Amino acid sequence: MKEKEIVSIVVCCYNQEKYIRECLNSIKAQTYSSIQLILADDASQDKSVEVFEAWLEENNYIATTNFHQKNTGLSAMLNECIELVEGKYVKIIAADDFLHPEAIEKCITKLENLGNAYGMIFTDTYAIDDNSSIISDIADYNTTGTLEPIVFRDELLKGNRIPALTVVMRTDVLKETGKYDSKFLVEDYYRWLKINEKYFISYIPEKLAYYRIHTQNISAVKAERINLEFAMLQTMFDKKGIARHKINGFVQDKYLANQKIPQEFFALYKNYPFNIKRLVFCVQYHVPPSMYKIACKYF
Repeated sequence: MKEKEIVSIVVCCYNQEKYIRECLNSIKAQTYSSIQLILADDASQDKSVEVFEAWLEENNYIATTNFHQKNTGLSAMLNECIELVEGKYVKIIAADDFLHPEAIEKCITKLENLGNAYGMIFTDTYAIDDNSSIISDIADYNTTGTLEPIVFRDELLKGNRIPALTVVMRTDVLKETGKYDSKFLVEDYYRWLKINEKYFISYIPEKLAYYRIHTQNISAVKAERINLEFAMLQTMFDKKGIARHKINGFVQDKYLANQKIPQEFFALYKNYPFNIKRLVFCVQYHVPPSMYKIACKYF
């Protein structure tokens, strides 16, 4: 009987002591047994590390640890963890989320059958609250996930259609597509788009993970940054004009509202083959929005 391929599961934590045991218990309960567990903590200010260590001792479970004394940010921590990966496949999950018992087995079985044309796989997920009670779905992943892989490749350019906690990647594909970039808050979407360029992405229409929705709201500043990053990444990866309406709309809305368009994005937009030329001109030469209709007559 063929020996099962190793799956490396990286559990990332920052001040999540309350949820760690539920996450680790779900990994221990997997029906797929060939797992390398990597625990990473980015200098949590609570007792997360103590909870990790206590669970390992209580369960007599072996894990590779990467516990920071100084906070470096998620991307830097992930890049360190990737160097510790021993498995053919790798899964990254936050310590406040957890898995269905069959999550790993079903993902690996399908990836092994699909072959090397596929770089990663994801599944549907439950949404849960702070008490782990299931709540309303946060998104419909089935509509796009069940599309043919070649069609899904284009759909992914229109927006992130993948819940990160459900993903399993081939380790060689993860390393081939480079390190995580600390410049982006939406580092997951960046990763999916890089894999999407060269490999197909598969989907299992089953809820095989539990994504925790916390009560605290995202700050307006962070939300604005995330929206900007989505536009930047779509501009970087869209070679066929698939996302042109979203990208052009993002710039036009900013311009007409007389809001500053960050230079890091505008530099990308100027070189985007499907940009609106008159819009580039107006932004670059600081044409007042009130003059936009007049400027349009000359383009």
